[in-house]
Amino acid sequence: MLSHRQREILSLIETEGAQYIEPLAARYDVTTQTIRRDINALCDLGYARRFHGGVDIPVGARNISVNARAALNSMAKQRIARRIAAAIPAGSTVFMGIGSTVQFVAEALRDHQELRVVTNNIDVALTLSETPQVEVHMTGGLLRHNDRDVVGPDALNFFEKFYASHAVVGAGALDPEKGILDFSYSEAQLTMKLLDNARTKFLAADVSKWSRDASVRVAPFAAITSFFTDALPNDKRVVAAFESAGIEVEICGGDTE
Repeated sequence: MLSHRQREILSLIETEGAQYIEPLAARYDVTTQTIRRDINALCDLGYARRFHGGVDIPVGARNISVNARAALNSMAKQRIARRIAAAIPAGSTVFMGIGSTVQFVAEALRDHQELRVVTNNIDVALTLSETPQVEVHMTGGLLRHNDRDVVGPDALNFFEKFYASHAVVGAGALDPEKGILDFSYSEAQLTMKLLDNARTKFLAADVSKWSRDASVRVAPFAAITSFFTDALPNDKRVVAAFESAGIEVEICGGDTE
C-alpha cells in the first residue's frame, strides 16, 4: 500500500516529469533519506525509475497523446463503441473512464435516453455536452493535458458517490497472464475505482493493445464482465485466459455491422 506522499510523488512524475530528491524533501518538509525510501518503494513496485538525484517514470512507459491514440485503429474503435452502446439500456448510470476508445463510446451514446454519465474524461463530457437527455457528472481533479482527463484523490472520491449499472473502461495494454495494464499508477487507480463501484463492467480495447508494453497492473480479466474488441491475437494463452476467467468476449469485426 502506497502512502499519501508516495501517491503524490507519482502524480508529480506523471504530470510534471522528472522529480529531484532535494526539492521533494523541501516540498514535504522531510529528510532526503525519507524521500529516497519513498523513491525506492515506488521503483521496487515498477511505478518509477531512479536516476542520479531523482526519479522519473519507467523507460517506455509514456503513452502517446489521446488525440494521436484516437486516430489509431479508429474504424475498429467505432465498431467496438457501437456494440457497447447497444448493450447499455436507457436509464442506466454509466461510468466512463480514461482512453480514446471510451470517447468513441460516448459518441455512440449520444442518442440514448435518460442516461446518467459520470466521467473524468474531458472528451467524453464535451461529446455529451449537447445531449440534454444525458445527465453528465464531471469529476474534479488534476488535469493531464496530454490525456485530456483528470486524476487524483478528488476524482477517486467523486466516483465513490455513485454506484453505476455499467462501467466502460479502456486499457493501456493487455497481457494474457497479467491482465489489464496501464502506463501510470493514477490511471490504474481510476480504472480500479470504476470497476469496484459498478455492476456490469465493459472493457473496450482493440487488438493492438496486446502488442503494447505498459508497466502498471490494473486488474485481472476476472474483474470485468465483458470484453469488446475487434479481434483476438493468434495466441492460445489469450483464449485460455478469458475462458479461465469466465469472461464473455464480443468480437466487433467489420462483418458484424
